[in-house]
Amino acid sequence: MKRKLALLMAFMMTAAMVPASHVDAATRNALNKTVSATSSSIVDDTSGVILSMTKDNGTVSIKGAKHDDYFELHLDGEARWTYNPHDYTAITGGKAYYKWVAADNMLYPDKNMADADKVDHGNGTHEIPGLKGARVKRLTDTILGVYVDKNVSGSGTPLTTDTEGHLDEVKIPLMVFFNGQPNGPQVVKIVPKDSEVSAGEYTFANVESDAIKFRVQKKEKISRSGNTKVQLIFDEVTPSAFDGREIQLKLPKGFAWDISKTGSNKMEESGLAVSVTGKAKTLYDESDGRIITVTPTGTPKLDSAYLNIAILPDRDARFGDVDVIVQNNSDVAPSSLVVAEYVDYGVTVKADKVINAIAGKDIEGLYRSKLTIEEPATSSLQGLRYMTFEFVDEKGNEVKASLQDQEILKLTKKAGDAQTKLFIDPKSIDDYGNKTGKTLTHTVKTTEDKKDNKRADKFDLFVEKQSEKVRAKFELEVPFVVGSGYEGKLFLKVKGAGAEEQLVQIADVKPPVKFEPQGALPQVKIGLQRQKGTDLLITETEAAALQDYEPAGSKNYAQYELEFEPNFRITFDDAKVEVKEGNISLNRTKPYGIGDGDKNIYVRVDKRSTKPSKMLVSNVLVTLDRTVPYGPIRLEGHYGVVKGRHNLSNVVKTFDYFTTVTPVSDEKRITSVFAIDDKEYYEVNGKVKEKKTMDVAPFIKDDRTMLPVRYIAEAIGAEVNYDPKTRIATFQKYQSVVTLNIDKDVMYVNGSPVKLFTKPANVENRIFLPLVNIAQAFGLKQDGQTQGNIIWNKDKRTVTILPQDATAEEYKEAKDGTVLDNAEFVTAAPAGENKEEEKKDETGTPAK
Repeated sequence: MKRKLALLMAFMMTAAMVPASHVDAATRNALNKTVSATSSSIVDDTSGVILSMTKDNGTVSIKGAKHDDYFELHLDGEARWTYNPHDYTAITGGKAYYKWVAADNMLYPDKNMADADKVDHGNGTHEIPGLKGARVKRLTDTILGVYVDKNVSGSGTPLTTDTEGHLDEVKIPLMVFFNGQPNGPQVVKIVPKDSEVSAGEYTFANVESDAIKFRVQKKEKISRSGNTKVQLIFDEVTPSAFDGREIQLKLPKGFAWDISKTGSNKMEESGLAVSVTGKAKTLYDESDGRIITVTPTGTPKLDSAYLNIAILPDRDARFGDVDVIVQNNSDVAPSSLVVAEYVDYGVTVKADKVINAIAGKDIEGLYRSKLTIEEPATSSLQGLRYMTFEFVDEKGNEVKASLQDQEILKLTKKAGDAQTKLFIDPKSIDDYGNKTGKTLTHTVKTTEDKKDNKRADKFDLFVEKQSEKVRAKFELEVPFVVGSGYEGKLFLKVKGAGAEEQLVQIADVKPPVKFEPQGALPQVKIGLQRQKGTDLLITETEAAALQDYEPAGSKNYAQYELEFEPNFRITFDDAKVEVKEGNISLNRTKPYGIGDGDKNIYVRVDKRSTKPSKMLVSNVLVTLDRTVPYGPIRLEGHYGVVKGRHNLSNVVKTFDYFTTVTPVSDEKRITSVFAIDDKEYYEVNGKVKEKKTMDVAPFIKDDRTMLPVRYIAEAIGAEVNYDPKTRIATFQKYQSVVTLNIDKDVMYVNGSPVKLFTKPANVENRIFLPLVNIAQAFGLKQDGQTQGNIIWNKDKRTVTILPQDATAEEYKEAKDGTVLDNAEFVTAAPAGENKEEEKKDETGTPAK
């Protein structure tokens, strides 16, 4: 062990004596572009190839060259520098100049055409575009010496440096004559010498053999509107390659060139002429506009010719790539080129990501979906039209969700013409916010003093002016909350103004908690006090699913409740709540209790969990009065907080908790099937169905199915009497009696008042009542966590009422919507033939 320690100490001492080696500066060098050329080409200041060196905060991340540093740039092969060989670059007023050297009779770099003639021979100088932060001198044909000089600024003011003298930026134009260099990539090599510039090799040119290159600026997306131009470019690789020779460009069938010379969509040429007369015009006409003849004009320099021209699709044009074939000139490559993509209108809307959201949660700015609205082609967004947005589920059905109160709905333009304008229309939002004019931001306001909350579940964007030349792109930020009872995928349904109806998923929503009764449902008796309920386990679906404050309140905790469904008199006498798992914290003063006139069991959370938590509700005692119906009695879990600021429910789930027993009827077992907005309905007895006709169709009001009085009674097997003088309807079945005044929203079950879900309605002299209220009073129950007797089918918009002792098979058929499919058909006389009953009708006081 001692030997090992001695060796380690000796090594450490030796290492300490070794001098520090040189560490290269953390520099990165870059070229702004790579050009194409031939072996006889000259790359000069007009080519704009620049080697850049900037600091960390620049476009290219490097440490920076230091004032008075010296390094060299080397060329390989036959290429040579064209900088002045006589002296380092002269500086006047911060600008770098070439000198005209009489001995050489040449302006440096080597001239392209008549650049030397631009020099005022009186002072013999010519400014070097692009040279910044350095002075240069051609040492040999292939070696360029570079002195870093902060005084070469172009403005007369020295360039800024840091405390060590590093410049913010150094730029050196690469001015090279290729001098017979063979084909392939051409590189410049940086030799640092003693400077703080990193070594490296960089490709700045490619020598090619083709005389003319045919390309497009980008593959444009074009549409039937034909107002998007494609930018065709012809580049000379060799000087004078154009030589005035014609080039024919041919489109596929179904497309035509737009050779308009006037208007906003006119053809634009630069460096070439498009023939529209003589033989070329005949060729154009006979090819249905598919072939144009272009004649590039050039100079002894390397030239480029440009043609901005629209392509017009007709109704037979195929969607997809549009390729142009080159004819009549073999010097052009490639001979076929995809220049555009033909797309349908169809504005696309995409979400940046799918958010994992908790139903019923309301934390400021927590859920904010970023959407991208993008045109596939110009003018896809149609001017003076509205694009609508609505919260829906994966089937496109309305979802209880809302824009979040006090948060900002924001629209930002990312691309498009200057005149392209898209706005939020505040008037389309059902809130209390500012409603004047169109805007790019809107602060949502769903709650206001002394006014009911509003649900801002829809909003519109307005296209004030569509794009013309540049495809538009916008970003839309949508702050939202979700009703406590929703679970599943949340979408925004988007349509209008050029957008086909589409569903854009913005969130996966799950409930904050799960409710699990810890045993069989107790059977309880009507009219008895302090009856024991089963224990209930409440489990968070994730950490912090239950928040610890309510934005609409002033307390330092969030309160959650368990209470029975409304309309029946059941009170809590006692209960206990304790945290069984996790680290959720309950209020120290009153962690739980019985509240709201003994109607609920509340829990107060004052610190959210960091681990999913479980709470056990035990020792539950309840009292039922004699208005409670037979059958299951259900609890509502009010474990959301969105109701405080939004027109959304706090009810996460409604589930069976008690059950009462009612005798089975000896009468025929009838299943009734009603369709919303349809007068025809069916009664099924066994496997025989009978079609009947009402004189008024059922409808939906306040999310409740409304049926005429008479047909409710028939469906539930109760007797009904109506007194037109008192306007009171009386239902009776077994020992239960239900009475109600058709002008009020209260019914009496065995003498005790129960509030209706919605008020009765008078439609075509028929009184409609909420089906569920009457049915529940006689022991029927809505479909829910357990098998029910009243089943709603969203797809078919039907309500099926099963017998009280319905079998599992009957229940499945009702859920699947196949009750009528599995029964034989029998036709009966219309119910409306009861003439005597018709005579009982009185305006405003119907007998049905």
